[in-house]
Amino acid sequence: MVNSLLSLTDFDRFFLGFDRLHNDLANMGSRTSNYPRYNIIKGKDKYRLEMDLAGWDVEDIEVVEHQGTLTVEGTQKQDLDTDTESYIYKGISGKRFKRQWTLGKNVRVDEAGMNKGLLVLKLKVDIPESEKPKLINIK
Repeated sequence: MVNSLLSLTDFDRFFLGFDRLHNDLANMGSRTSNYPRYNIIKGKDKYRLEMDLAGWDVEDIEVVEHQGTLTVEGTQKQDLDTDTESYIYKGISGKRFKRQWTLGKNVRVDEAGMNKGLLVLKLKVDIPESEKPKLINIK
């Protein structure tokens, strides 16, 4: 088994004062499942998060951005067996889930939608002008 701390060895060199984030990253593997699977794609000043939610209805999914945390929660009710049918094998999960991500400063959810079984969240990095680097002309 790979120790999840090995991937964090360089983290301390670049980030000071992020102890909570470091601890959260180190403990993620022990307290989370792989469901649902997701992708995170980075672009210039934006991110896209895609979650595999085949079979889920939009009404059963809640997306909340609050105090720097993005939470996606699914509360689908599983219809397992009926009076006339029962599962021989159930490989498509419909179990409840809750996934959370800590958002960086100035990262905000810009748009959310469902497309072909994928929940797609578009996030935008919106840096205020006062925080952007300013080129100073030398006279």
